[in-house]
Amino acid sequence: PTAAKSAATKPTIEPPKPIVESYTVRSGDTLSSIAAARGASWQSVWDANRGTVAQPDKIAPGEQLRLPAHRAAPGTAAKPSSTAKPTSTAKPDTAVKPTTGGDHKPARTTAATPAAKGPAKQLRIQLTGYSFQDNTPAGSSEVSHPILHKDAGGQGTFADPITVAVPGSGSDMAWQPGTRFYLPSVKRYVIVEDSGASSPSGGVDTHLDMWIDGEQGSRSATDACMDKITGDVAAQLNPPAGLPVLAGPVYGKTCSIPNA
Repeated sequence: PTAAKSAATKPTIEPPKPIVESYTVRSGDTLSSIAAARGASWQSVWDANRGTVAQPDKIAPGEQLRLPAHRAAPGTAAKPSSTAKPTSTAKPDTAVKPTTGGDHKPARTTAATPAAKGPAKQLRIQLTGYSFQDNTPAGSSEVSHPILHKDAGGQGTFADPITVAVPGSGSDMAWQPGTRFYLPSVKRYVIVEDSGASSPSGGVDTHLDMWIDGEQGSRSATDACMDKITGDVAAQLNPPAGLPVLAGPVYGKTCSIPNA
């Protein structure tokens, strides 16, 4: 007789256990970038942290976030949940901006887009200088809007202009970060990368506060060098390449300016 076939016993498969993670916020992070790296939506990350994160665009470096639980599924990519619009008007993908102190740097930001180049224009400006010794804090060269330099610097050439600070801060800066000038009095090209300079006086077009460096000089020597460049001088906005240049920082080991 034919033997009866026994029913095959199916193994019991347990569902994967939820995975819960924590994450330490780093400079430049946003809820969107943190969530996207884990196949989630920024809304789900915010929902998991509403007790400590009041607004989705207000996260700070060093802050600990709880990441929403998800179930690991081998070979299956996590699908982001539907994205809902936040109730606040703040943008969730605003990058974290660590705050720094200083006369010329109310807040360091990510590199800004260079200003669109326009026609060359002759200006009269109030020129002053700031140095490694008299920046705040002393011994600092940080800038608020890095374009070509992480910290204030430059050789004064067309390719490597020297950092200048302009009046205002943030969206109220007198000149857009990346704007370039040529200063015949010091024979250098300069670029706007810093903010917080005082408003101009005496009917000039603007005030440029030029980084002179001076790390290798004394406070008295750099102050004397800055006195020599200070004044009402000519400047060219959006200058062409090829103008006369005295390359190097205004103060390296000595004060390096025309007729010094």
